[in-house]
Amino acid sequence: MNRLAVGACAVAFCALPTAGPTSSAAPDLRTLPMQFELRSEGPAEACGQNCRVWVSATGAIIADTPRHFDEFSKLHDVRGKTIVLDSDGGSVLGALALGRSVRRLGMTTTVGKTVEVAATASGQKQAKLLPRAYCESMCAFVLLAGVERHVPAEARVMVHQIWLGDRREDPTAANYSAEDLVLVQRDIGRIAQYTVEMGGTIDLLETALKIPPWEPMRLL
Repeated sequence: MNRLAVGACAVAFCALPTAGPTSSAAPDLRTLPMQFELRSEGPAEACGQNCRVWVSATGAIIADTPRHFDEFSKLHDVRGKTIVLDSDGGSVLGALALGRSVRRLGMTTTVGKTVEVAATASGQKQAKLLPRAYCESMCAFVLLAGVERHVPAEARVMVHQIWLGDRREDPTAANYSAEDLVLVQRDIGRIAQYTVEMGGTIDLLETALKIPPWEPMRLL
């Protein structure tokens, strides 16, 4: 993926809620703190000799997400593997630290939804990977961190400006202090530095910063 526009959602900054189907039967895993799992593709009769192994990363990025990922990577050999993202974004600092860990481990990034399938006769968990998934806001920065990046045609990468999370419900009606503006500008600088560090250019960040938080996110 040669051009990846990146969106933002800073520490205590968050994506505005997006409209979509909801279910009363189970919580939307993308809104819960991000969870990491090492998954194996199955059933074997479907993928044969080409069954894949990947790291599923589903949920919102919070301040503790990089620590959780580092703990996970110490328990599992994830170096050089693919991390599959399905997230509505979250913390700026959390996402940048997570992205740096992904790059340090030489991982490939992609967007997808991990779906559980029947376990093997021996009880080994199996899953399938669906391309129709979302990587929104700060998730796009984690996607940028891959040494290789793959975005299926069915996947949706969406970006917008960073904003103060405690005023995201009605950003145009909220009040802002000079300190608030300093926080936003500081994190924009951090994102710019990270973007270049990961091999991007500033026009990637500029694309996201054109989308106010009260408008629908930009579908890339």
